Amino acid sequence: MADRTGVLTRSGQTPEERLERGEVLFYPNSPFGLPDDADRDFLSEQRLASRSHKNIGYNPAGGMTTGFARHSDAQASRLKQLLGEFADGATSWLGELLPRYAAGWQRDRVSFRPEEEATRQLRMSARNDLLHVDAFPNRPTRGWRILRLFVNVNRADPRVWITGPNFRQLLDRYGHEVGLPTPGSTSLPSRLNIALRGAINRKHRERTVYDRFMLKFHHFLKSNAEFQMHCEKRHWAFPPGSAWMCLTDTCTHAALKGRYALEHSFFIAPHTLTLPNESPPALLEKACGRVVLRRGA
Repeated sequence: MADRTGVLTRSGQTPEERLERGEVLFYPNSPFGLPDDADRDFLSEQRLASRSHKNIGYNPAGGMTTGFARHSDAQASRLKQLLGEFADGATSWLGELLPRYAAGWQRDRVSFRPEEEATRQLRMSARNDLLHVDAFPNRPTRGWRILRLFVNVNRADPRVWITGPNFRQLLDRYGHEVGLPTPGSTSLPSRLNIALRGAINRKHRERTVYDRFMLKFHHFLKSNAEFQMHCEKRHWAFPPGSAWMCLTDTCTHAALKGRYALEHSFFIAPHTLTLPNESPPALLEKACGRVVLRRGA
């Protein structure tokens, strides 16, 4: 039986519930418009500006495109237009599919991934080919969920992923090894430093106890060879023209192979969740017995 997403459902589970439990929603054919063949050829010609850039980025809020090797004004304008059209199409479709989320979400960035994942040379914490849950070092979520929508715009080849145990399972297995937050675990100097940075820069987003734990958890999973080798995995081959999405703070994932993917991220407000007690912040609070988010954050 198919639900409004166009994918097969499990009895009694909405798309929101499936996402919040760590599932990947997969669409063999993208349910919204993608670049045509000529535009895909153009995208495949784009290169990163330097090795310091991980992807080509686009910010829907300001319309700025970054990280690409610029050759001409016409090229830059066309790239900006294509990424903007993708962002608007993805947002419009998701807004109809997940209106509960759309009522409170914050649109994050768009990325175009032109590099082959199987041969990339990245530092450990930046590698995409190692299973992990997402935690953005420069954009703490403060308890908002991370929804990411991907499409494969490669003309011929699939994008290969693996997914593993969800956040709840891994917190039970590795939480104490990573170091669960304890009462008073944020030292006075750290609290004063956070307060000082906030006073100096009002745009600074405070990193909560939850954000600090999630960043440690992200690094721990990537560097844990035993987990990477032996955990239970599901393999995915997303064909050209397909789309998929997941809440990447609870769904462990890794991109093993492929190039030319588009992605749009969204921050999902806690009050719009269907299963708030199964969110990573709620599970972490239950595991450590202390508040990990500032109330009202």
